[in-house]
Formats: sequence, structure tokens, C-alpha cells
Amino acid sequence: MIRLKKRKTNEKIEEEIKISKRWIRSFTELYALLFFKANPDSSGYDICKFVESEYGFKISYSRIYPLLNELERKGIISVKEEVSKYPPKRVYRLTSRGIRKINQYRDVFLRFLEEI
Repeated sequence: MIRLKKRKTNEKIEEEIKISKRWIRSFTELYALLFFKANPDSSGYDICKFVESEYGFKISYSRIYPLLNELERKGIISVKEEVSKYPPKRVYRLTSRGIRKINQYRDVFLRFLEEI
């Protein structure tokens, strides 16, 4: 028997978008780390624009840049300035400490999911 995949209703799509927004806002640090893992040498602007185009909402620059500064200070990401038109573009890359941080998040989430 062939089963046809049910099409998502607009209501289900809207609910998934709401959940995505809540998760990204709650786990902005993890999302940024995963973004840099998939997209090395990206900027805070790149994260904000990706979230806006992919999920339809904005992460404010006033939220992302202090987070990136903190992650850099802790050695979780590294930064370099690319030569470009004014102002220079700061691009970020995960460090080995950043990879370990992602693994810590994964371990905590797996333990959490086991409880569900």
C-alpha cells in the first residue's frame, strides 16, 4: 500500500513557525554556534538575515552582537576582520571550545528528551 504524505495545513505551518521563533529566541547562543559550524567565516549580520529569510522574523542586532562579543571573550568563537568597504566586516568561526559547547548542548538535550 502506498501512503501519500499529508500536506501541511496553513495552521500547522504557522504553528511550526511560532515554535521555531520561540526556540531560536530561547537558544540564540546554540543557534549562533550551529550557524557558524555550518557557515564558517560568517558575520552577525549573516545570522540575522538568514533567520529573517528562513523563518520570517528578525533577531535584533542589539541581541546578537553582545552575544558574539561574549562568545569571543570566552574563546568559543574566534573573530577576524575582513577588509571591505567601511566599516570592516567581522567574521566568526567556531573554535575547538565552541565544538565542545555544541556537544554539551546536545548531551543536555538528549537527557531532556529521554524524560519526555
